[in-house]
Amino acid sequence: MLKFTLNNVISVEKIRHTDPVVSVFVIDDFLANPESLIEYAENKAYFGRVGDDKTAYPGIRDRLPSAYENALKEGIKKVYGSSDPKVHRCMMSLITLQPEELSPVQKMPHVDAFDDDQYASVHYLCDASFGGTAIYRYKPRNLVKIKRNDKDVMTEMIVKTRDADKEHRGYLIGDTSLFKQELVIPAKWNRLVLYPSNLLHCALIKSPNSSGDDVSKGRLSVASFFKLE
Repeated sequence: MLKFTLNNVISVEKIRHTDPVVSVFVIDDFLANPESLIEYAENKAYFGRVGDDKTAYPGIRDRLPSAYENALKEGIKKVYGSSDPKVHRCMMSLITLQPEELSPVQKMPHVDAFDDDQYASVHYLCDASFGGTAIYRYKPRNLVKIKRNDKDVMTEMIVKTRDADKEHRGYLIGDTSLFKQELVIPAKWNRLVLYPSNLLHCALIKSPNSSGDDVSKGRLSVASFFKLE
């Protein structure tokens, strides 16, 4: 029976961003048996094709079973103190698109949801050489969080990113005329990063090895989405 277990003792690091005031949390050595996720990815996951998950994620994904969701819930409770977090889905994720294959929306930061009660996490199954997660500010509107009333901003961002194609040629890895990098959380084996879903963020892809369909060598992670009451 598939089972994922939290480490008996986990430390939670709180990273506070001041403008706007928002917190990102980091748990290192999250699972006691992270190798089980690698085994699942190699032998059981059905990744399908890019775009099958109906998002702009530049790679392939497969939904993880409830056993992982249950472990994540326990981690969420330790971080946020929530008694009953609602986990929407947990997706085994592998970036496969090369920089020249990206559309404008994949060359800029994004949000996963617009409401303040929605959160996301990324669980790294790779090391720091594969980059990490970066939080950005959209400079034309001075926004780090995109709320429901600002939904039109995302369309504006796509247009401006497309028009500024000379400086947005591939994955976003630093400051541009449109985006300022506010915060970087490096990847680390078995590290869990949790943050509000309406923060502008994207994967930090610095290495050519970060794009590929080999589970044993690629940028493997678990992206999860949850709600706190």
